[in-house]
Amino acid sequence: MKPKITKDLVEFYKRRLISRGKILFNASIITSLFLVLIYLNSTVFKMNFVLIGVFQELFTIPSISVQPLLLFLSLRIFIRTKFKVKSYTFFALIVSLVTLILTWGSFIITKF
Repeated sequence: MKPKITKDLVEFYKRRLISRGKILFNASIITSLFLVLIYLNSTVFKMNFVLIGVFQELFTIPSISVQPLLLFLSLRIFIRTKFKVKSYTFFALIVSLVTLILTWGSFIITKF
């Protein structure tokens, strides 16, 4: 007969992995939406308000530098969950990978 404490610990661990996936997914979506808004502002909207410039300067470098971290963490959790395709971590992995390729690829393309 299993003690109830062990069963509760296993359930807590499983729930924690699910919430980590949701957190990574939300962070990936927020980062990609922010970078899309920066791109649209520089090409389509061309707004030169001071407040928009302040937020762009404050959050651009951290959002670009957090992309590899989000990709690594989502890949790590995706492997731990035994490659579940119908999970938040899989979609966070896809969003992070696409955003990372587009962002860092734009740096490489502008160099050449």
